[in-house]
Parts: sequence; structure tokens; C-alpha cells
Amino acid sequence: MDSSPSITVAASPKQELPSALSIMEEGKFAKANDIPSKNFRKELPKQVVAELIGTYVLIFMGCGGALVSQVQPLKMVGIAIVWGLVLMALIYAVGHVSGAHFNPAVTISLAAACKFPWKHV
Repeated sequence: MDSSPSITVAASPKQELPSALSIMEEGKFAKANDIPSKNFRKELPKQVVAELIGTYVLIFMGCGGALVSQVQPLKMVGIAIVWGLVLMALIYAVGHVSGAHFNPAVTISLAAACKFPWKHV
């Protein structure tokens, strides 16, 4: 009887990163720390307005979905879908302006974890 040929699989070599941080971490730190003060002062009103409008729309639509549930039953899944879709639409609409931190608790916790600069809080 002939023995069947064995198949050997060689692992692919990993490429090492040029720094101690991954590419995503480098991008996060570059965005957070490389903002000039003049640009920050000019963009701050836009960011504040985007956050206020986004928070208003999120609460209005999310709570509106819960209120509509009393007339037309949406159940828990329907209300969760409303919140999720509204948040997704807002992230696409104004996320590029302000970073889409529509919940102040998220912003404060990210700043406390040193993932977001305190001057933006």
C-alpha cells in the first residue's frame, strides 16, 4: 500500500509594526493631540451645535418611539430599533463634525480613560 502524501502548512510571517502602538492607536492619538488651538477655537461652536442638535434629535425620536408604542405596539425590539437607527443616522449626519458623543457620560468616561482630550469636554 502506498502511503498518502502528507501536506505541510507553513505559517505566514508576521510583519512587525514600526512603533509600539498599532495603526489605530496612532490615529487616535494623532487626532486628539495634533489639533492647533486656533483650529480648535474656530471649530468649537460647530461641534457644540452638532452635539446639541444630535442629542435633541436622539432623545426626541427615541422617546417618541416609546410613546408611539402606547398607540401602535412596537414592543421592546421595535423601540430598540428606533434608538439604534436614529443613532446611526445621527452618526452619519454629524459624526464627522463633532465625533458623535451624543451621551455626555460617554464623553466624560473617555476623557477619564485618557482616550479623549479634556479640553474638548
